Amino acid sequence: MTDGQSETVLTGNLVMALFNHDTSRDQEPQLHTHAVVTNVTQYNGEWKTLSSDKVGKTGFIENVYANQIAFGRLYREKLKEQVEALGYETEVVGKHGMWEMPGVPVEAFSGRSQTIREAVGEDASLKSRDVAALDTRKSKQHVDPEVRMAEWMQTLKETGFDIRAYRDAAEQRAYTRTQTPGPASQDGPDVQQAVTQAIAGLSERKVQFMYTDLLARTVGILPPENGVIERARAGIDEAISREQLIPLDREKGLFTSGIHMLDELSVRALSRDIMKQNRVTVHPEKSVPRTAGYSDAVSVLAQDRPSLAIVSGQGGAAGQRERVAELVMMAREQGREVQIIAADRRSQMNLKQDERLSGELITGRRQLLEGMAFTPGSTVIVDQGEKLSLKETLTLLDGAARHNVQVLITDSGQRTGTGSALMAMKDAGVNTYRWQGGEQRPATIISEPDRNVRYARLAGDFAASVKAGEESVAQVSGVREQAILTQAIRSELKTQGVLGHPEVTMTALSPVWLDSRSRYLRDMYRPGMVMELWNPETRSHDRYVTERVTAQSHSLTLRNAQGETQVVRISSLDSSWSLFRPEKMPVADGERLRVTGKIPGLRVSGGDRLQVASVSEDAMTVVVPGRAEPATLPVSDSPFTALKLENGWVETPGHSVSDSATVFASVTQMAMDNATLNGLARSGRDVRLYSSLDETRTAEKLARHPSFTVVSEQIKARAGETLLETAISLQKAGLHTPAQQAIHLALPVLESKNLAFSMVDLLTEAKSFAAEGTGFADLGGEINAQIKRGDLLYVDVAKGYGTGLLVSRASYEAEKSILRHILEGKEAVTPLMERVPGELMEKLTSGQRAATRMILETSDRFTVVQGYAGVGKTTQFRAVMSAVNMLPESERPRVVGLGPTHRAVGEMRSAGVDAQTLASFLHDTQQRSGETPDFSNTLFLLDESSGNAANLLI
Repeated sequence: MTDGQSETVLTGNLVMALFNHDTSRDQEPQLHTHAVVTNVTQYNGEWKTLSSDKVGKTGFIENVYANQIAFGRLYREKLKEQVEALGYETEVVGKHGMWEMPGVPVEAFSGRSQTIREAVGEDASLKSRDVAALDTRKSKQHVDPEVRMAEWMQTLKETGFDIRAYRDAAEQRAYTRTQTPGPASQDGPDVQQAVTQAIAGLSERKVQFMYTDLLARTVGILPPENGVIERARAGIDEAISREQLIPLDREKGLFTSGIHMLDELSVRALSRDIMKQNRVTVHPEKSVPRTAGYSDAVSVLAQDRPSLAIVSGQGGAAGQRERVAELVMMAREQGREVQIIAADRRSQMNLKQDERLSGELITGRRQLLEGMAFTPGSTVIVDQGEKLSLKETLTLLDGAARHNVQVLITDSGQRTGTGSALMAMKDAGVNTYRWQGGEQRPATIISEPDRNVRYARLAGDFAASVKAGEESVAQVSGVREQAILTQAIRSELKTQGVLGHPEVTMTALSPVWLDSRSRYLRDMYRPGMVMELWNPETRSHDRYVTERVTAQSHSLTLRNAQGETQVVRISSLDSSWSLFRPEKMPVADGERLRVTGKIPGLRVSGGDRLQVASVSEDAMTVVVPGRAEPATLPVSDSPFTALKLENGWVETPGHSVSDSATVFASVTQMAMDNATLNGLARSGRDVRLYSSLDETRTAEKLARHPSFTVVSEQIKARAGETLLETAISLQKAGLHTPAQQAIHLALPVLESKNLAFSMVDLLTEAKSFAAEGTGFADLGGEINAQIKRGDLLYVDVAKGYGTGLLVSRASYEAEKSILRHILEGKEAVTPLMERVPGELMEKLTSGQRAATRMILETSDRFTVVQGYAGVGKTTQFRAVMSAVNMLPESERPRVVGLGPTHRAVGEMRSAGVDAQTLASFLHDTQQRSGETPDFSNTLFLLDESSGNAANLLI
């Protein structure tokens, strides 16, 4: 009591006694503990009674009841630790950490539970079960422990449970855990070697990768022995300590590799060396006069004669040819030899179509890694240089530096290769020249939110174009989506008479691409897959079918056409082996097929198209590009004679190269950007984009230009340091400990229920996420440390809520931010309308009228309308939209509806509100790549805002 006011004070001590019991009132085995608490506690050297506070909820018994579930979880988790230490196995079987020992009969000793279920039913509430437990409770009886134990053992025996064997197995497990582990098997791959291979394989394709991806790839290389996951985790931790892996977050969820860091730094260093040391010379005696004028960018290039430069521009397939041809003409006029590196085989064929390039040496990107020969003093022109990986760029720059070669790299604005090499070069000071000669053709946008309707419309338009004899391609991302769209297109082609009836089903082979990293992954292989081995003596491929993938020996069992089998270790596979996936493929007259590999007796290459003239059960006649006569190919159902073909109606965006085709493309919201449009533009002259967004929002997304960031800059930005070495050290040192990680994962779970929670709640929830070996002492120590650091805020007494509560600093700051934004928004904006017209309010209830006036007449930036189901929310949305649409167009705000679910979005759209989900809105905002979004003169309407307002306001 202070100044007549009572207050609750935490003393931090209790006097209590614990009594362990092993039997229920029904004389069944039930281990439990009774805690008897005396009504005294010591405070300032004096004994006081424990308080009770039903109103303020700060008393002792009120807090015990508030945390009874958490106390139960804490008790069970501690007991679980002790049971597992004895060698027994456990498994969680219910809510709140309820666990059992697998294999031990339960029903035979669950008479008490059965009695309660019979009294209230299976689906009764917890309160009903508590009442039934009291009503059905028997009085305590004294039974001799030896007699009771004999009865229990007899019951166990009747169930067939062997308790002796169960104990022996537990003792063996406990003994094994206490032994020092022996050296790892020398037969399998070394853990560090496996981790290194996994990092290298992921780095080939990604700048950033997840911990789960790395763990799965490492485990896929190691033999599946006991403890393989723990060994892999330890190997990953070792790679982090060696800076072979560089963490990009504290949770060890996202990484980049030291390989990328070194490659990026090397690209920068070589770029600077070339710009400083290489000299671009002019040889008048070898000059070839130009046949046309230069564009502005190439005119400046001819004057500057940079040793290393980037030439950016658009224009589709024709623009790519024009850009490269102009650069070749400039180099030839200055008397230098020219080498051209094309992005892929299709681009190589596209460049060769130009007469101006017919006599030039054009190679593919693969040549860079296979030993490209550089001509000293020459000019190397790289087509679509944005697709270069860091390793390819290093090879290119190293060769240029050694042979004094001028390097001109074109950037067509498509998807970048692994590592965004051009951005690293720009960071090193390489100049970019903007080529304006190409024309970016606009895309025709067809909006349809329903995917099935959208695909049906695309299929119908595409089939009509094919029937009219036009050159047409259909494009969509993802294997699953391609299969769905292919089915829709084939159905429409049959309806329009382009495909014949009936059709024949044949087996075809699709390649599974293996590189030096992925071919050693066991998960790449599946029974039924086809493998081919190149035989240099016969200069042909020997074909096998995979019978079995044996994890223990890390090997494959292969069967040839004669039925003979052999076992091949995965670690012995080299580049002479190829892998294919057999698939059943329907073929009809008029079918379009795509070649995926060599076909005996037919001179075609991967990616070529074949048109089926006719097909029967055993053969089909196809029209081959560049051949006057059609060819006959066998139709087979056997994987040993199957052809390397796939359906050719649908391809990935930007796959083909053409000046004249019409492109029918369906692109997801996430892929909707300028790079995608540039890729589509090289596939044809006319792009028709089928989108789930409306036309306005699709055009808006396409207008944004992506900005790629090199990974070294990301690391420095995340660490808040300008020196890369310091940033890497800080990222490594800032990783969560196991206890920190468990608490980090537990916080969102607790905060989804209440922003304030007790320490025992946090302890028990964190224990469910804790790694093996992380106990309550570790978690409690970390919680106390976070309280001292201020990461967790401790509230000893909170009237009306309880005592000993915790609040995370991040949530506290977020709530403060929300309040600050709301206060700053008071009387901060001009009302949308001075007065809402009365005719708009005639059909509204009084509450709807008040809410509509508040939304439209308020000068506050934020308003909240409290409602519930059935209050006429849709009617109110319509009233607001009707009023907004009465404003002059120059003053009319853009209205954006945001809902938590697609159903809520649909309801808002039915009322005339242009709506999207909150998740979609946040994603769009984050993908603006540094562009500051402009929400001036924008009215946001949030539906069901109680669940999502915090995220939006922050």
